[in-house]
Amino acid sequence: MKAHVSLACWPGLRHQEAALRLADPPVEPCFGHLSAEHVQLVPQSMGQLDEDLADALRAAYPGTRFRLHANVHVLPRHVLADLAGFRHHAAWFQQAALISRRLDAPAYTAHAGRRSAATLDDVLENARRCAEVFGCPVGVEGHYPTPDDTWLISCWEEYRTLFESGAHYALDLSHLHIVATQSGRREETLVADMLASERCLEIHVSANDGRGDRHEVCREPPWWYALLTQAHPAAVVFSEGNHRRQGTLS
Repeated sequence: MKAHVSLACWPGLRHQEAALRLADPPVEPCFGHLSAEHVQLVPQSMGQLDEDLADALRAAYPGTRFRLHANVHVLPRHVLADLAGFRHHAAWFQQAALISRRLDAPAYTAHAGRRSAATLDDVLENARRCAEVFGCPVGVEGHYPTPDDTWLISCWEEYRTLFESGAHYALDLSHLHIVATQSGRREETLVADMLASERCLEIHVSANDGRGDRHEVCREPPWWYALLTQAHPAAVVFSEGNHRRQGTLS
């Protein structure tokens, strides 16, 4: 299974600084050399991603297909935009769509967002509207449980609803590890079915202890690792493991 680079591998660097490391992508114990064929641009990178920077990245890395993920910094002020808040952050989504088209991105993925801001049905409808704005498939990324039940799509039942809705999605397997740990059960058949679907745009991989989304590098195969053999061929795997932590500088 080929895993690709997310600039979340180097959080805290500016986009262009992190991109310099694409010339020598990191190696991970579970995934080997990461590929720079596809690269995620992420909110963990510092500085504004504007049209000039998008053009510069495409020119500097002609063999890479860049795409946006979540609430990348595309405006001078950082905006916590997600699909639950789609109607409230029109300016951010319009600008993100402009950058996405500038990159000729094949897809965009966004977090479902806060339960207090929308219903799950609202999020699914907002993803459809967002795809119209972006002019490419838009995938919904689910979350994981928290003590105050902050996030939509944070339990197995809501992941099943997402799967059965017909929407495109990104499946973050580290989030599902938290769901499995907190719920005390693994819905491996559901995970395999979601991985195998043509509507699975992206698969995000990293490790954690089941209590929080720590974005650790996968050093030992997690329980979901064998299920990756079920993944749809068009789904792009991105490693979000942090290579700046714990002596894993790359």
